Amino acid sequence: MFTRIRVEDLLAASFGLALAGIAGVGAVLRGLHLDESTYWELTFILAPLAVLVFLASLRYAIAGGAPVLNETLREIGGTFRDWLPFLFFLMFYGAFHAQVWLVLNPEDRDAALLAWDLRLFGQTPAVFFDRFVHKPITDVLSVAYLSHLILPPLLAFAWYVRNRRIFREFLLAVLLSGVFGAIGYLLVPAVGPAIAFPHLFQHELNGIFYGPINDILDKVRAPRDVFPSLHVGISTIVLFYVARFSRRWLLVFLPFILGNWLSTLYLRCHYLVDVLAGWAVAVLVIVLAKQLIRTEERLRPPPSESVPGPPADAKASTAPQ
Repeated sequence: MFTRIRVEDLLAASFGLALAGIAGVGAVLRGLHLDESTYWELTFILAPLAVLVFLASLRYAIAGGAPVLNETLREIGGTFRDWLPFLFFLMFYGAFHAQVWLVLNPEDRDAALLAWDLRLFGQTPAVFFDRFVHKPITDVLSVAYLSHLILPPLLAFAWYVRNRRIFREFLLAVLLSGVFGAIGYLLVPAVGPAIAFPHLFQHELNGIFYGPINDILDKVRAPRDVFPSLHVGISTIVLFYVARFSRRWLLVFLPFILGNWLSTLYLRCHYLVDVLAGWAVAVLVIVLAKQLIRTEERLRPPPSESVPGPPADAKASTAPQ
């Protein structure tokens, strides 16, 4: 179960070692703390994992018997094995709370990102949307923004039940997007228009849901998580894989995904270049995830596959008469 190293194992381990190499082991370990800020991050993996373990245990409780117990234990162990690399990755991702980006870039790059928006588009969209600020709109888009934490584990659970290979491909794409996101956060640390340039906005964002949701997200997000936008990147990955899963699921997910993209600008979290970078990252990691899984399959045959021997008829024909 744990003897076969997978591509996601190598990626999670490499990410942790790279962070330790850049910021030092001490800084990374200081970031690996378990408190209110990490509960939401770990829920991404632990919630669907808990459901899968519960279902396996329920089957044993109904069927009973030693053979069923052994099968249940193998199933639970296999479930942990399948989800474990992504749990480790989220824990390492929490190391950004130790301000690891300061090693490479002690100064925020919001001015440069804003300058890119102004140069390419004439204005950053967050300022354009300021004229449309209204409480109901803010609440709806806040819920859409929060869906970033809900849709990926839901879809991962669904694919895990239906097709383990596509489950691995999907979560590997999410993991890869996190790696590219971390690289962006290290090289281009930024806090977003709302914090960096509050003087650009005339209307305050507020609403019934906006405050509580914003408080949750402030605890979850990395302190510098602007370029690229992983809200956009991961939701685009979700869009691709939910379209493969079911048209009905796509119709349910689509409004939240589109709202999520719009919310990144309306809620003043991102510049437009961040959004474009998020889309680019999504396309790249979807292709990479597919290729990495195929490469792994090509280099290592499945465990049930044995080395073929001569056919039985051939053995019989060569036997002495």
